[in-house]
Amino acid sequence: MFHRIFRADPETVRAALVFLRQRFDGSAEDEVIAKLELALAEVLNNICEHGTMTEAMRMDGQPHAPLIHLCVARHVGGIACAVTDDGRPLPLSCLDPRDLPFVPGDGTGILRLPEGGFGWFLIQELTASLSYFREGRRNFLAFIVPVTEPLMQCPPAAPPAGAAS
Repeated sequence: MFHRIFRADPETVRAALVFLRQRFDGSAEDEVIAKLELALAEVLNNICEHGTMTEAMRMDGQPHAPLIHLCVARHVGGIACAVTDDGRPLPLSCLDPRDLPFVPGDGTGILRLPEGGFGWFLIQELTASLSYFREGRRNFLAFIVPVTEPLMQCPPAAPPAGAAS
């Protein structure tokens, strides 16, 4: 299990993702951990980029970066993630099913693709059971990164020294 509370800025997001990778290393296949990290990076960086409410100012006159609560837990069917923040509401259109744009096979179409806008497509492709709601001033986003391999079991504890067998 993993739980962190931090401000939405790129440095703290990166630090949380590095610690998350260390925490879950070995709990699932590397590919699953990479999917988890990519999905969370997209979600958390969206909060950094779009979640700041300009009307919520700090004492020094700077916008107040949203406060993020991140909880991640490994269970039998996958890795469950819950992200809450006190930033701007998520536009509900972000949760609409996404497709990648058509790119003609002549190789020139890729040059016309926009720089961004693929984050929610990635999030939807990497996760299952994606859900969102807003309550009061907080956003709640939850999803699962599915796994197919069994949950790794801890080895049984060794009996204390000198214990009778």
